[in-house]
Amino acid sequence: MSDYCNSPTDMQVTPGVVLTGISAAVSLGVAGYAVRRPVPGARAVAAFSAAIGVWTGASVLQSFATTLDGKLLADQLQYVGIAVIPVAWVSFAAAYSGREHWVNRRTIAALSVVPAAVLVLVATNDHHGLVLADASLETVAGRVVLDREYGAAFWILTAYTNAVNSIGTVLLVEAAVRVGPRYRKQAFVVLGGATVPWLFTVTALAGVSPVEPEASFGVASVAFAYAISQYGLVELAPVARDRLFDELDDGILVADDTGHVADHNPAAERLLDTSLSAGDGLRTVLPDAVAQALDADGAEPVAVDGAAGTRWLTVESTPVSENHAGDVVLLRDVTELERRRTDLRRENARLERVSDTISHDLRNPLNVASGSIELAAETGNEEDFERAQDALDRMDDIIESTLRVARSGREDPDEATVSLSAVAERAWQNVPTGDASVDICEDTRVRADADQLESLLENLFRNSVEHGAEDGAVAVTVTSAEEGFAVADDGVGLPDSERGAVFQRGVTTSDDGTGLGLAIVEDIADTHGWRVTLGESDSGGVRVDVTGVAAPSDEADERAIAAGRTESETACGTD
Repeated sequence: MSDYCNSPTDMQVTPGVVLTGISAAVSLGVAGYAVRRPVPGARAVAAFSAAIGVWTGASVLQSFATTLDGKLLADQLQYVGIAVIPVAWVSFAAAYSGREHWVNRRTIAALSVVPAAVLVLVATNDHHGLVLADASLETVAGRVVLDREYGAAFWILTAYTNAVNSIGTVLLVEAAVRVGPRYRKQAFVVLGGATVPWLFTVTALAGVSPVEPEASFGVASVAFAYAISQYGLVELAPVARDRLFDELDDGILVADDTGHVADHNPAAERLLDTSLSAGDGLRTVLPDAVAQALDADGAEPVAVDGAAGTRWLTVESTPVSENHAGDVVLLRDVTELERRRTDLRRENARLERVSDTISHDLRNPLNVASGSIELAAETGNEEDFERAQDALDRMDDIIESTLRVARSGREDPDEATVSLSAVAERAWQNVPTGDASVDICEDTRVRADADQLESLLENLFRNSVEHGAEDGAVAVTVTSAEEGFAVADDGVGLPDSERGAVFQRGVTTSDDGTGLGLAIVEDIADTHGWRVTLGESDSGGVRVDVTGVAAPSDEADERAIAAGRTESETACGTD
């Protein structure tokens, strides 16, 4: 034994020892880097790499030692790393493959039972020899080496380690197949680096490999280091990332610090209706509206046209992280929400028009009723009472018709074949006309909602009476026109520059006007599918043409007209 104690240590340095030392250094470096990364799987990588570092480092010390006690002490130290490796390896594989929920305290405790028991047996091996049954020194090619005879506990630990490591390797194989293209190379690099050491271990135990298995673990360390530097090994758990990334309904674009697409999910292509590839310029693939929203950093949705129609998207951009340059662009589909908002705005506008119509159209019959009641109070004339009653009935019709629209949530007219002259006469009676006169010269039959047509004519008549002449003595005519009818007066008319704006709500040419009359006319025409145009009459006044009006469709309509016709309906020159 004394011969070995005086052997020079430089004879103990071999290529295998050097490789093992490199393996230890790289493994400990990878462990130090990984432990600082607060991401899933990072601790398992750190523990696995540290365990390899301890095992291989202790192996180097054992190679350098030239005494039996020194070699046995270093040999026992190796078991610390050996015991941790299977637990750390399967924990890493679970986190990497998207099963990080497997890595909990109970799982770690269960996996650690056998390794912990072996460590206790290693510490007490002198009393039972279950781990190392016998050990001696011998010289091989000028080197002092440890000749070992292993006990039952060693083989149990070896079988257990290989079994657990196999589970982890299977998880990695499954991950390599299932993971997306972005991380497939990374998965195979990690898998290959982890497979080589186990092959060397098996061959070394079988007495086939001339190289100690500890040296081969440097391959795993190098694989981890490469995967970290090239693919960001511990930046994400790839399978979990792909599953979440690919199945998100929201579109995600990852841009690098040069403004090029580094990654994207299928939802981004679907929402933008375009194909995306890594390396594309972000600004070149984004629609103009999305790019502008990105610059504005606003929360207002933008419209994007595609094959499936128009989509509304919100666009948000945030930095990737404090330690990584680049941006993450989030595209959220809010089309349904925007449709509901549009419907709500349309419904509010409709209800506002209903309110305006009630408040405006009731003024005509209300003024008629008020004036008629005053005359009846002075004269006691029965015709004045009848005129007031007719005005009140008209008010009731207006309220009922408007409420029907409000309750149904629709403005579709209840169309029937009606006599334009009859409806016009009723409308004229509902308007305070003063000294004005009306000529209803033709009995045109049209398809219309009688109540709404009556409101349309009332507003046209009132507009002519109130704005046609200063003294109110305006002559109004109702005539048939191509595909419809026209209402004209001989008043002061309206300049060309003002004709386009008078149909807008709130626009009026007088100080006491409401700006609702012609707007209501256009609303009623729109619900029927008619067109309203304002021009100049032959006498220089205002002429309003209503076109696109449907004529009676069959003989039944003609009979309906005939059944409800009165002598006054064919009159011309009514005052």
